[in-house]
Amino acid sequence: MNGNEMKRVAASLGIMVTGIAPCPLPQPKTREDICPLAAGQGDERFHPERLLPGCRSAVVCLFPYSPATEGNVAAYCQIVDYHLVVPHYLQKIAGYLAAAGGQQYCLCDTSPLTERLLAVEAGLGFIGDNHCLINEQYGSYCFIGAVLTTLSLEPDKPIQKECLHCGNCYAACPGQCLRKDAYDYRRCKSYITQKKGDLTAREEAILTKTSLIFGCDECQRHCPHNSHVAPTTIAEFHPILTTLYRQDIDGLTNRQFKEQFGNYAFSWRGKKILLRNMDIVEKAQK
Repeated sequence: MNGNEMKRVAASLGIMVTGIAPCPLPQPKTREDICPLAAGQGDERFHPERLLPGCRSAVVCLFPYSPATEGNVAAYCQIVDYHLVVPHYLQKIAGYLAAAGGQQYCLCDTSPLTERLLAVEAGLGFIGDNHCLINEQYGSYCFIGAVLTTLSLEPDKPIQKECLHCGNCYAACPGQCLRKDAYDYRRCKSYITQKKGDLTAREEAILTKTSLIFGCDECQRHCPHNSHVAPTTIAEFHPILTTLYRQDIDGLTNRQFKEQFGNYAFSWRGKKILLRNMDIVEKAQK
């Protein structure tokens, strides 16, 4: 099986942007401060062979989703949780690779690997000043999934394009967490909305800069690379829930909350964090 054949297989599943990355991955010259929510914190971020011994290639796919509809949760929370959707597609791709004699390992967000670098090496986009992967068709509104394989597939080459460096994301960021070649996750609203425990006065101030109670889309909303994104080809990734109301969750037990909202990405932190964020945002709006 060659790379082009694998891309045709992916396209038959509705995955229109697929590339092949080589393994192992090149290590960056400088290391950024890693958000504690990330699964990988050290060298394991660049070594696929630690997850799949004998790994020689990675089939990397982009799963586009729709930009946010006005509401109080980020765009990626308005759809079915991608952690539940993407693996099903990846398993189908892994099945084709297994039939060709390979061993596989599927990953989407929860592995220690740096998936953005996988996507760059597979020629699927470049890293913007907002530290998001930016694809020509879908901008930054896409999830990354990959299938590591012991098969040797001809790799694609990184594209020779880069961010416009317009500064819009810097200006729009509620916490001013973006700087040239740096990202301070401690000031990122998306991180703050997911942080457990009490928030500091500075964190609360950042949280109230926009009405979202989970996640943040500001750097994406103001990015010119996202001005004309193509519609998603993934049936599960059209907005379903745009606004979460207090009465929706306040009286629910934790079990009831999971039963009712477990299919959304915001559910993983539980209702206590959401209610805390609601309290802070609503108090500031009075």
